[in-house]
Amino acid sequence: MACAKAPAVLEPSLMPIRPSLLLIALLLTACGRSQPGSDSGTPPPVEPPPPTGKTFVLEEATVADIHAAFAGRQTLEDGSALSCVKLYALYTARIAAIDDFPQAGGLPVNAVLRINPAARAEAEALDALYAQEGLGNRPLHCVPMLLKDNYDTFDHPSTSGSYAMLGHQAGVDANAVAGLRKAGALILGKANQDEFAFSVMGTSGRGPLTRNPYDATQSPGGSSSGTGAAIAANFAAIGTGTDTCMSIRYPSSVNGLAGIRPSVGLVSQHGVFPLTHSRDAPGPMARTLHDAVLALNAMAGADPRDAKTLEYSNPSYPERPADYTQFLDRAKYGLKGRKLGFVKRMGTLDTAGDGEHLALIEAAIAEMKALGAEVYEVEFPDFVSAAASAMHYEWNEYFRQFEAENGYAAPRRCLTALNAGQNQCSLGDGVLDTGLVSPVALISVAAAALSDPDTPPDATLLQQHIDTRNYVQALMDAYPLPGGGTVRLDALLIRPGSSPRTCDFGSTTQNPSVVVPVGLSSDGVPKGIEVLARKWDEPTAIGIAYDYEQATHFRTPPKLAANPQAGSLLVSEFNRAREDLLLGLLDQDPYALPMEDYLRVIREYVSGFSEVPGNP
Repeated sequence: MACAKAPAVLEPSLMPIRPSLLLIALLLTACGRSQPGSDSGTPPPVEPPPPTGKTFVLEEATVADIHAAFAGRQTLEDGSALSCVKLYALYTARIAAIDDFPQAGGLPVNAVLRINPAARAEAEALDALYAQEGLGNRPLHCVPMLLKDNYDTFDHPSTSGSYAMLGHQAGVDANAVAGLRKAGALILGKANQDEFAFSVMGTSGRGPLTRNPYDATQSPGGSSSGTGAAIAANFAAIGTGTDTCMSIRYPSSVNGLAGIRPSVGLVSQHGVFPLTHSRDAPGPMARTLHDAVLALNAMAGADPRDAKTLEYSNPSYPERPADYTQFLDRAKYGLKGRKLGFVKRMGTLDTAGDGEHLALIEAAIAEMKALGAEVYEVEFPDFVSAAASAMHYEWNEYFRQFEAENGYAAPRRCLTALNAGQNQCSLGDGVLDTGLVSPVALISVAAAALSDPDTPPDATLLQQHIDTRNYVQALMDAYPLPGGGTVRLDALLIRPGSSPRTCDFGSTTQNPSVVVPVGLSSDGVPKGIEVLARKWDEPTAIGIAYDYEQATHFRTPPKLAANPQAGSLLVSEFNRAREDLLLGLLDQDPYALPMEDYLRVIREYVSGFSEVPGNP
């Protein structure tokens, strides 16, 4: 059967869309990913036995809980079985009651950017499929997900947290999103993010400031800020993030989540707005590692549109597992007998940290030892961070691929038309040229605009990623012990955080990391630990992190206040309220700077840039 292309936009006002959505769901199930060459036919993983004979509780619900409720093994308060439409209603009602309501500290969470207007109709289609065949081959059947706003979806705009990208609507899903839909996921909407992923503070140019649900006066981490806050606040079951440097790991740590930053190339970057392709890693974030691994199964796979995903054909690498849940076996893949290194120093940086987070990590290490691991303090004195960044080239390449694949031009066609080297982009078509990039992201975007739009990432810098990875993995293979001899380390333990930038370790090496909680600080905000393994060795990182997670169960939900006046949610009203709030912010502190102000900023930046030794 030939796979049909999904429609470019599903207009919520054209409400005879339900039969077409059912057809789309059936096609996705039958045809798999949207591109030939992607993995398919993976058997559904076996979930842990869900609790039975109890009332379904939305807060902290896992995939197993949701599926048990669909099957009637858990019931709603009225005694009825859960349906996908009912689950959609429960989550959207929770978003309406909590997301924009002031929490402790007087500030709202503001994690959800927009709810997908087509999500309810998609839920009806999934209910129809369930009536025909049960879960079928859909391990994420009707699992509500919020996507970071830089993932393309055929039925919903993707703006990378920037007002300058308003109206950016793809005609096809990002490859990772296509995999999630094939697995049965319900794409509930888009989570807020730091604009163009340039920050870690929840500073979106498209929506209000995102705050930490555990303490609204604190940062939710970033740049996957909305995803971290939303999943912690139980606004969806699972979310997606991207990690160029800490953007999955840091928000997972401070929101009490399990986050997976895969090896660069395990999950396709197709349809994900880039920051730096040599470091970008799309991945899942969830309240349990089991659920995050289910999402990783769906997101991972070969994709000819991203050559990095084809590296598994290299005979020096192990074959990619069809199902990562097999490594959630504590007896086989857990901590017993493992040799781990706690990274105290990277290059010139003391990375162990101090204070409460260090104390929590030291307690976690003691627990890992009790579970049978040996832990050594290690240093990597010759580590140097690398980033083969060519942001101007990579942004323009994203827009070119978008036009070629969708058959129509995006509202934005390049980073800027102000650079003389740019072709096929008129003044006004560029992101920078709109005058709508917020002051927070402006300097970074302007800096990227200075580079040559026709020059790809430097081969020397790309090689530096490989050289650094080889250096790190060689030390892991034979780390010298103080008393003589060496030890082979299975994985490294790292303190995830923004200062110092411990994220550079995994981002430069392109190695996989898993973050799980280690407890709460005295102010009630979670902290986590990062388990980093060799490239393509997600199984080791998953097995170690899962054993620790199951032994400790440090995940604790935040205490959130709900608006007592919140009624039934109309999606259009929620989305309009978000837009009105942003327009109010624009009136108070305009983001729409006149073009002459942009030119002045760029000229000033160019002037400073030219004075740096080694630059023309």
